[in-house]
Amino acid sequence: MLGSEEWPEVPFIEWDFVSFDRRRIEKAKDDWREQRFPKIPGDDNEFTPLP
Repeated sequence: MLGSEEWPEVPFIEWDFVSFDRRRIEKAKDDWREQRFPKIPGDDNEFTPLP
């Protein structure tokens, strides 16, 4: 991002997910909805839904 070579393509950005592959973002969104991401120790009582 700062002082490096340009990326070969523009990444897709959606909410907190960034990828060059749109399918990976859709998979991450599904995993988030189904709460398959690891919980944060000490902060596992709250869930933020996708906007």
